[in-house]
Amino acid sequence: MVLPARHTATAVDKKVLSPLVTWLKLKVDGVKEFSFIPGQFINLEVADGTYRSYSICNDAVGEPFVELAAITGRPGLGANFINSLKIGASAGFIGPSGRYFYRKQGRKNLVFVATSTGIAPFIPMLGTALEDPFVESVVLIFGVRDMEDVFFEEKFKKFLEMSPKFKYFICLSGVTDGLKPPFFANRVTFCLPDFVADSTDFYLCGNTAMIRDCSDIINKAGLKDFAIYTEAFNPNL
Repeated sequence: MVLPARHTATAVDKKVLSPLVTWLKLKVDGVKEFSFIPGQFINLEVADGTYRSYSICNDAVGEPFVELAAITGRPGLGANFINSLKIGASAGFIGPSGRYFYRKQGRKNLVFVATSTGIAPFIPMLGTALEDPFVESVVLIFGVRDMEDVFFEEKFKKFLEMSPKFKYFICLSGVTDGLKPPFFANRVTFCLPDFVADSTDFYLCGNTAMIRDCSDIINKAGLKDFAIYTEAFNPNL
């Protein structure tokens, strides 16, 4: 068994994506390519010997970078570290780690459901899925509370340009009306039933309540050919 490697990296870019979320880009020192399986995460050292886990949200594999989407709008060791990290400063991490990843040669239809920064591992997973000739359709259902909390939509639009197989829907749980597709005034469980069908792999990543509710919807549909892959994500501040 190969243990995850320890790396040092340099902060090369950082951007506030929403009141809660910050995107961070690290250049991994001493490598031409940082290899990872789409869906994996790193453990970022946020204090001496203290780590926080963040999914890798790179658009592509094969580069010497690690991109993260972290909740920084609430106080915590990880949030404080990323908020204070200056461009050009060093950071240490261990990784990649994790067994949550895209399964090639699965079923022909894919449905990804994420809430908040649970979307992070889906960014490289979606790109990989759209390049898979075996896959016929890829649906993303992304949930946040309000319009100001939406992030990564520019990436979703790129996936639309990349392949006609892709569709996305953004559910706003804190909004009651006045929205037009791809936005919906409801939770992700509102959109999910339209895509519960046989020959489908379901990837769920987010808070445990969402995963439970979505899993119940899928399991109660009486499908014969499906699989559910879950990653419970509760903010580790």
